[in-house]
Amino acid sequence: MYYSNEDFENFYIRYKAEGLPQKITIQEYCIRNKVSWNLFNKWYRDTRHRIKEVAVTGRPEGQLGEADVSSSKEAVEEVVPAGASSLRITVDIRMSNGLHVFQKGLSYRKLLSLVEKLEVLC
Repeated sequence: MYYSNEDFENFYIRYKAEGLPQKITIQEYCIRNKVSWNLFNKWYRDTRHRIKEVAVTGRPEGQLGEADVSSSKEAVEEVVPAGASSLRITVDIRMSNGLHVFQKGLSYRKLLSLVEKLEVLC
């Protein structure tokens, strides 16, 4: 049987609402609902494991004018930690119209450049 990303997402939400409170393992919940554990586990690892929470600091309020953009970039650059030079960032953006942007191994400066290029599309 073929499962879509949405199918697995809905299944996982159901598990958190029904199975987790009853202290049923996700593997057991898959078996009870006739969902392939191997496929679900692969989907979970591929989608959940890579997502990292980020905190944004120094974000300007309201609409940005052209002058505000350059000053906000300077403010953001000041927030970058000293060890950020060795930091590598992966960006994976999927849009409903089929556009997929994937960049791997970006430095902070390259990420900033990518965001500037993507701003033109908005």
